[in-house]
Amino acid sequence: MIRVLALISVGVLSACSSGTPNTKLIVEEEMNIMDRQEVINAIEDCKSVNLRPVMFYGRRKINGQMIPVVVDITCGPKSGV
Repeated sequence: MIRVLALISVGVLSACSSGTPNTKLIVEEEMNIMDRQEVINAIEDCKSVNLRPVMFYGRRKINGQMIPVVVDITCGPKSGV
């Protein structure tokens, strides 16, 4: 009897949490886009200390199209080394 009550309570609780709405995050703030030479320098800095460059992209509307642009580069560990 206790198992039946436990299963019913778990079923009721899980049914309440299953309906998550689809949401979209929109952040509207000014991005500092890195120029080509900054990107090259940051990648070389990471490689010079034997780390892997990890690039973060943003999207900017240029000529009516959303274009990915490099916003930040950080150094991460190389996997499998």
